[in-house]
Amino acid sequence: MDPLDHLPTDIARHRVLDTFEAAALCGFSVAHWRRLYRSGKVPAPMKLSERKLGWRGGDLVEWLASRTAKSGT
Repeated sequence: MDPLDHLPTDIARHRVLDTFEAAALCGFSVAHWRRLYRSGKVPAPMKLSERKLGWRGGDLVEWLASRTAKSGT
């Protein structure tokens, strides 16, 4: 289940997801998501605190759509 399904579209696009939620939304394990982040292959996160990062749901949805468009599926 998509963690953003229960929110209105305009709110879901601005919702900030933590590492675990971002990885789940994109279909990756947390370890793989962190590797992608460290290599700069995912959208840039925002710093929520000294040790916590977050990603806007809308940024991730757009990133996934662009990956799908590039792969031709």
